[in-house]
Amino acid sequence: MPPITVENSYGQIDGQNVKRYTLTNNNNVEVKIIDYGGIITKVMVPNNQGVLGDVVLGFDDLEGYKANDPYLGALIGRYANRIANGTFSLDGTKYTLAVNNGPNALHGGIKGFDKRVWRSSISDGKLVLTYVSADMEEGYPGEVTATVTYQLTDANELIIDYSATTTKKTVINLTNHAYFNLKGEGSGDVLQHFAKVNADSFLPVDDTSIPTGGITPVQGTVMDLRVKQKLGDVISLVPGGHGFDHNYCFGKTGWIKNMARVEDPSSGRYVEVHSTEPGMQFYTAFWNNVTGKGGKHYGKYSGFCLETQHYPDSPNQLDFPTVVLAPGETYRQTTTYKFGTNS
Repeated sequence: MPPITVENSYGQIDGQNVKRYTLTNNNNVEVKIIDYGGIITKVMVPNNQGVLGDVVLGFDDLEGYKANDPYLGALIGRYANRIANGTFSLDGTKYTLAVNNGPNALHGGIKGFDKRVWRSSISDGKLVLTYVSADMEEGYPGEVTATVTYQLTDANELIIDYSATTTKKTVINLTNHAYFNLKGEGSGDVLQHFAKVNADSFLPVDDTSIPTGGITPVQGTVMDLRVKQKLGDVISLVPGGHGFDHNYCFGKTGWIKNMARVEDPSSGRYVEVHSTEPGMQFYTAFWNNVTGKGGKHYGKYSGFCLETQHYPDSPNQLDFPTVVLAPGETYRQTTTYKFGTNS
């Protein structure tokens, strides 16, 4: 495996130096990650003619990532997705979070894990990122030490391992918010992509994207992607009028599940996601409206996200898989994005 290289001068934020790491494999696949927000800034993979192309949305420099309203490529924590009304209770104590998405808390708050400089190093062919989140940071209890590793294999797999411990009982839900466009970032929308999601159920949501409480079978609904569908054929039929932005349910945590595969016929590229998590948010970027790499416009449906996670609003919905982490326990999740081409 080729060594991971590092640029020590990607820029500065909060008085801290930001580094950019480049992971490569023996197939000339390349992944670039910065230690600000653990952001995946580039993924170069071949099409079916062997031509490399960048398939993740992003910005040209650190200035673009400082704003990053769509969370392009970023690690998300302490709590990925939404918590209703920005509040939850734990052992009788009510905690209040920043409300930053309509009436709800989203993706860890005003300054979540995506807006922090992580301590970074290289170990055993992996990029290792660590961040210590202070007790009551963004309203969450407990000092949490989170470690995330990135590894690129010769099977064109990007493996992301997450772990976390806490000094007080807390809630935690970590993910990565990469936006993919397999035709190439900035090449327009993904409506010609085909998506297959191997889930029998999903979470319906209200008009603020909070689950309404029921785990609902996909059978007989537009949410049924167990047989691959062209996004352009189904996206306008999704309830709410904003395309896909829903959690698919895969059962218990801790064992690897083949969650989804998305492919682009024009390039032949595909990405598959496997994860130990019980859920995956499939998001088709309805709200995108930013200037990305090379001045290209990322508009509606310009990418898609496969965010492996625990369910949205789980701290307030006791029937959902627990997101509670106690002292002495270790939160773990592993997600693999595998890239390839159809012959």
